[in-house]
Amino acid sequence: MNLFKIFPFLTLVLLSFAADAQKSYVIKQNFPIGKKYDFTLISDQVINQQMAGRKLSLSQNIGTEYSFDIRNGEGLEKDIEVTYKRIFMKSKGMGNEMEMDSENADTTKENSFRGLKGATFHMVMLPNGAIKSLTGIEQMLNNMVSKMKADSAMAANIKASLSQQFNAEGMKQTMESSLKIYPDKPVKIGDSWTVDTKMQLTMPVETITKYTLKEVKDNIAFLNINGTLLSKGSFQSMGNKIDTDLTGTNVGDAELDIKTGLILKSHLRMELSGKMQTGGQNIDFELQGINKIIGKETIESGLK
Repeated sequence: MNLFKIFPFLTLVLLSFAADAQKSYVIKQNFPIGKKYDFTLISDQVINQQMAGRKLSLSQNIGTEYSFDIRNGEGLEKDIEVTYKRIFMKSKGMGNEMEMDSENADTTKENSFRGLKGATFHMVMLPNGAIKSLTGIEQMLNNMVSKMKADSAMAANIKASLSQQFNAEGMKQTMESSLKIYPDKPVKIGDSWTVDTKMQLTMPVETITKYTLKEVKDNIAFLNINGTLLSKGSFQSMGNKIDTDLTGTNVGDAELDIKTGLILKSHLRMELSGKMQTGGQNIDFELQGINKIIGKETIESGLK
């Protein structure tokens, strides 16, 4: 065996690895105008609460399917028409069981989600995934309420209730908690960056998330995710003021397309626990959940 031939080969391999490690990658939202993407967001949660010696448990499965139509934009700011393709929720616990699905065509049952199927709103998305503006929520709410059997007074109450969840600020937070993940400068393998967002659960939760570029392969960036969660303040629920003092973690991974910034896959495990207080009563609170995102370019059939 000729060692003089092997050593140069090993040197080239090592230099190649070193070069890959030092290469900088620009990772940002860069959706091409005219393209369409499908996004699926699924959240599974188990919530345990204890108050005055009484234990209560709740399990939830919530899913939303969106279509993103990249209409136009200035520079890297993109005007995106977002369409609800489907939204569903299953909830069980605390003496109640509820299931709603926008796909359910049974008009004999109240189903506000039915009015969301095909509903649209517009948002302007920045290169770092932040949402600059969001419009069209009012019309979307009107459409939801119109699909429900209710007189004018009841319709107004329903709309007021729905607007607590479906409003411009809440929708902005929902989108940013999933899409605002990009660094503000080129990064190398091993580099990390942090992003501060708010997550709208039942209560508002602030997330400080650290992303690390683990690997780049076949134009796909592989990220490690490690974040902290904090809910400290108060919010209203069913007419009651609830104070929170909760902390937790958000851990997982994601895969992004380098060319467009499209989130191909994301998997996060969330844990949140601590104390809540309402009406002078203390509540021990614990939440465990898994959040998943799947993104893909829409394949048009070409059939008319």
